[in-house]
Amino acid sequence: MRILFLLFLAKLVTCDKVLKSVPVIVKSYENDTVLLPCYLDDSEIKVRVRWYKNNQLLGDSQDPNHLLPARTRMYANYSLQVDDLTAADTADYTCEIIRPEPWGPIRQTHAIEVQYPPTVLTVPDDGYIEVRKGEYVDMGCEVTGTPTPVVNWWKNGEQMALLEHRSRIRFRAEHRLLAGVYECVVNNGVGDPVKGVIRVVIHDAPVVTTERSFVHTAVGLRAALSAKLEFAVPPARTAWYRDGKPVKTDDRVVMMVQDNVHQLIFRSVRKADLGNYTFRAENKLGMADIAFKLTGVPNIASFKVDSSLNKATSTSFNLIWEVDSYSAIIEYNLWLRPYYGRLSTLAPDSFTTEPPANAWSKIVVPGDSNDGPIHSAIYKVQGLTPSTVYEAIVTSRNRFGWSKPSAVLHFATEPGAGSTYYTTENLYLTPILEEETEVDLNLTQAHELQRALSNAKARDTPSLIFIVILFICSCAYLNK
Repeated sequence: MRILFLLFLAKLVTCDKVLKSVPVIVKSYENDTVLLPCYLDDSEIKVRVRWYKNNQLLGDSQDPNHLLPARTRMYANYSLQVDDLTAADTADYTCEIIRPEPWGPIRQTHAIEVQYPPTVLTVPDDGYIEVRKGEYVDMGCEVTGTPTPVVNWWKNGEQMALLEHRSRIRFRAEHRLLAGVYECVVNNGVGDPVKGVIRVVIHDAPVVTTERSFVHTAVGLRAALSAKLEFAVPPARTAWYRDGKPVKTDDRVVMMVQDNVHQLIFRSVRKADLGNYTFRAENKLGMADIAFKLTGVPNIASFKVDSSLNKATSTSFNLIWEVDSYSAIIEYNLWLRPYYGRLSTLAPDSFTTEPPANAWSKIVVPGDSNDGPIHSAIYKVQGLTPSTVYEAIVTSRNRFGWSKPSAVLHFATEPGAGSTYYTTENLYLTPILEEETEVDLNLTQAHELQRALSNAKARDTPSLIFIVILFICSCAYLNK
């Protein structure tokens, strides 16, 4: 046992004396020269040195017939030099020292990493993928380079927020918006980044949009119906229809297409042109259409918010609106109702924040004799409740008919003297415009009388008589 231990110790001491170099990792660039050390102390023993590249023998110090590869040489001190580096020289290089018995061989491994810019090949190699909606998209980029490149993905010029750097992407084409130009940008810090481009096309039914489906015009004017074909793969067949029949074109009525915008243009509108039209786009995967109305009725009115003009008191408020109409406005219908912050009908001494169910009141506002195209109106609403928020809607009528309702305007009255039924959160000092709201405006004078009578039923008889007389007078005035 003692003899074995002494032999092992002798081997360690001999190894320390024979091998003087240390393992190295050399990171260099193409066309450079690298020297790998294998320094020995062979004053006491005669050794033989072999060099390996990834376990493949390159050269032997005692075998002159085994020639080293081109660009490679072994010096007298057994160091190995590699000239004019290429990417193929990236490998592990092992120096093996063969000693006479009883000592066995000892080895030392170095590494060469030849740094070179990345390269990329797209999958598929033509950079084009075409699938139907619902199918899977499988694409990627095969990259090379040292150090190992990092891959980032971009779509339509914007970087994709992926959880990891990956060279392959697979997803289901569930929506047409997943189509586009995908780019894998590859970078490893050596040279400039490179990228691969893959275009993904997803087949789906057409999608059409428009900015205006309600087009106001007048006889003799120029008018255009415009629809944009946002998407159609495969390409769609398009057509304009009126009442289900294709529109006939001539020198006066023409169709134009530019940048996927399809227009039906009336160079001089005639009364017979007014009506309903449809733009339709269709391919083998589906159909999309948009309904248009070419009409002489006024456009939707819009309330104007101006603190200097929208003067509010505890019982009144100035409302201002504008409307486009090429024909004179005959009259307006102004619809009002309390929104919240009003006394509850169930408990007169308490407030409610629940809006009433269709409790609209109508005020008829006379129009003007102006032929337009822009009409303005201002109306002072009186008899309002202090500290109450109201909402208003206005419609307009010219000789062609009534417009659609405007967007809802919210406004508030000022607190009344000695009023105790308001809080600051119930007051809007500035009117607020909301999105257009569908409301039932089919209230007749009979409905208004019935509602007024029901409200007064629980009160006294004189109030009921007064309401009936007031209603009869108002009807007589409106019918003049």
